[in-house]
Amino acid sequence: MKRITWGRAAAIGVCASIVPAVPAVAAHPSAPADGKAVTYHGAYRSLPGDRPSSDSTAAAATPAPDDTAKPSQGVTPEEIRKAQEAERYWTPERIRAAVPVDAVRDAGKLPDGQRRAGAAAGNRSAAQPSHPAHAGVATVGVFLIRNDDGSPTPNQFCTASAVTSSTKSLVLTAAHCLKSDKPPRNVAFVPGYRAGASQAGESGETPYGIFPMEQGKVWIDSRYLARTPSDDVDFAFLRVGPNSQGQLLEDAVGRGNSLTSVPAAQLARRDVTVIGYPGGQKTPLQCTNDTKAFQGRFMEITCAGYRSGVSGGPFLESFDGSRGNLVGAIGGYRTGGASDDVSYTSQFDNDVFRLYHQAVDDAAPDTVNPLGSASTWQHATGLTTGRFHTDSVRNGTGDLIVRWSDGEVSLYPGNRRYGFAKDIQLAKKDGPWKQAKVVTAGEFTGNTTDDLLVRWADGKLTLYKDVNETNKLTQAVQLKGPNDTWTHALGLTAGRFGGGNTRRDDLVVRWSDGEVTLYTNVDGKGLHAEKRLEKRNTTWPHARDIAAGNFATESGDQDLFVAWSDGEVTVYENTGAKGLTAAAERRLRPAKSAWRNTGLAVSGAFGGGTRQDDLIARWPGGQLVMYGDTTTKSLGREIVLVPPQIS
Repeated sequence: MKRITWGRAAAIGVCASIVPAVPAVAAHPSAPADGKAVTYHGAYRSLPGDRPSSDSTAAAATPAPDDTAKPSQGVTPEEIRKAQEAERYWTPERIRAAVPVDAVRDAGKLPDGQRRAGAAAGNRSAAQPSHPAHAGVATVGVFLIRNDDGSPTPNQFCTASAVTSSTKSLVLTAAHCLKSDKPPRNVAFVPGYRAGASQAGESGETPYGIFPMEQGKVWIDSRYLARTPSDDVDFAFLRVGPNSQGQLLEDAVGRGNSLTSVPAAQLARRDVTVIGYPGGQKTPLQCTNDTKAFQGRFMEITCAGYRSGVSGGPFLESFDGSRGNLVGAIGGYRTGGASDDVSYTSQFDNDVFRLYHQAVDDAAPDTVNPLGSASTWQHATGLTTGRFHTDSVRNGTGDLIVRWSDGEVSLYPGNRRYGFAKDIQLAKKDGPWKQAKVVTAGEFTGNTTDDLLVRWADGKLTLYKDVNETNKLTQAVQLKGPNDTWTHALGLTAGRFGGGNTRRDDLVVRWSDGEVTLYTNVDGKGLHAEKRLEKRNTTWPHARDIAAGNFATESGDQDLFVAWSDGEVTVYENTGAKGLTAAAERRLRPAKSAWRNTGLAVSGAFGGGTRQDDLIARWPGGQLVMYGDTTTKSLGREIVLVPPQIS
């Protein structure tokens, strides 16, 4: 099931002076989510799902550099003047002296121009030997940046590649190459760059010329521009002007590389070529090896010697020596890798196609809802919250786990601002999780990372320890085997309900006959002390959703939130001590309120501190709404996370 869909939203600024123009634009579909890779060859208005014609897929020959080349059609004298200005600034001496962007930003941490030293790579294959491409690669070049950030070495560079499009002028690099406190100047692309002085019969260091970036023509995903950049979207498109001979980029170098989608299930690929310009070398380094998936959202390749400077360099399939199918760009995890011999790229999924089409259409970047669309949320069958992601555990933020009707399970990390980041898949669709009936989260094993407790269709009760983006759902402990009794457990919520410690390890269970029980101090060994909160009755079968939270007090034992089938909404204060008595009950909504139409209500700490007082409820039409800072007196302010689907 496709999780991330997108829609147009307000335009955003991309770095002080890098602000895109905003003409009218038609929306394009995203890359397909059916598990098939699709290569886009750049025919105007052709879509990722279309099959290109045979002539568009034929490899375009790279034109020989020619000092008498004719200007491309439509190029203006002003554009040629700007290219001449770029040539005057980027002299051969300045290009040779430029230093890697990454090395400057990590000054003092990168001895001898190497990339950051990180933890051991683990059980990975040996790095494939790399070799210099002394003659250069026509569609790959140095990406030059003049940074006014006070650096003693303002002339800096990354690697970039030409991408085929109807504009004939698109370049792809890593977004982190352009993320700076101050906007860069004199940004330019030099395709086919090769170090060393010209010799007889050779084309020189800048064989196709220098292509300056058009002012404001850069497309970066807004999530990468956030205070904490999302490494899922570490890529950027730029539109460059012609060279000083008036040639557009693809008229000079031939057809660019073809943007290609990479499904998550196909991050492991055969014979991928990665190219980059290591610092201190300025001759492109080339290596071909198989890739593998890393964390389910990055592509990893082991190639020797990829020091700082290679960021933004292309991952290419079907590489013919000049161009290929573009399946990645060095960046993403740890901005491309923690060592010289292991490189990464963010997955090229819908997000990269979305930016590509905006660049082709010269449209403003849009904001992306990481939660997807209402049509997706109509398929959510279970929600629970807790601290799962490593960052969330560190800062005390709540995350959202969703079980979908097809059995897929997703983790949405909280962003501490009443919102969420892009999902991480914990379980694939059409697996055993289609049989999961009720799920809750708590601190059952005493570690800082929360655990999941699952009741299955056959009554089995399973504890998944320390669920996070790495462990996922691998550490299962069976607390109860298949049985008839627990098939009647229709509601579960874990919290602090008087168990005598500070952990959220007490479990409230609502049964089909209306009985409500409390199990304190649940752990990896099973359920222990049992306390009956309500006998069998005719009222509590109508409690549709129950959730633990801090609605009365900021700390100490927790309260129980209940959404009833008739629309009444109540909170029971300090449930462990006061029980489910009338004296403990606080009504937030009366019977017959609009809440009779909601479902899947949960609570968590999603903003404003670590207090678990932010409610989330799904409404008809797939709408998802948060009620931030709810108390025992009123529901909190309404924040629409996913707008409803309008038919």
